[in-house]
Amino acid sequence: MADRLTGVGRLLVSLAIAGAIVVATWVGYRHYTEHYAVTTDADGLAVARVVAGRLYGSNELRVSHLSGTVQSTAATTRMFGWLKYVRLIKAPYDVDYFVALGSLRPRDFRYDERRRTLLVEVPDVVVGTPNVDESRVTLDTTSGVLPTRAAMAELQKRVSAKATDVVAAKAREPENLARARDNGRAALERLFAGTLEAAGLPVRVEVRFAGEPRPDNRDRWDMTRSLDEVLGNSR
Repeated sequence: MADRLTGVGRLLVSLAIAGAIVVATWVGYRHYTEHYAVTTDADGLAVARVVAGRLYGSNELRVSHLSGTVQSTAATTRMFGWLKYVRLIKAPYDVDYFVALGSLRPRDFRYDERRRTLLVEVPDVVVGTPNVDESRVTLDTTSGVLPTRAAMAELQKRVSAKATDVVAAKAREPENLARARDNGRAALERLFAGTLEAAGLPVRVEVRFAGEPRPDNRDRWDMTRSLDEVLGNSR
């Protein structure tokens, strides 16, 4: 009996190892196909195509958009510093600001019955990933004597990374974040107020971002009841 159980255990271990090998092989093949394999046509020429695509759900609301032109520069050297190459580009950029509405809970809504005002506390504005459109550069210069392909590839990576960092810093400037919050506040107040009005509840809405100070005057706000309690009393 013990030998039989030992045999079963060995079989299970072997199957588990085989399954792990199959999964690892599939993951490795998929990674190689997506990142390194080149698709060609009947003549053996590389073709432009979408290699992989994934569609994700989102519960974020875009509340603001920043766009403009960025200047970026990068340098590299070869031959122990004897040869120096500098690249300079100017390209359009854009970056979005979002509010994650998926994290809202009933406790984030407070209703002041006396003032017929709904106070909504939402997560702070999040800066999206900057997009630098290098396909529409207006200036692209490289200085240096006969830069090699490797040097140009390195300059491309560095100038792109620097441009992204510069745009990200610009998007996070206090005045831009303040404007994004103002735009988000106005958009969310219209959204919630319109929903309530459509439901026959003409209620005023005020939106406050997480981290902003609450009103100092406690008489102004009756914040003792959450939305759950208000709805519970109405049932």
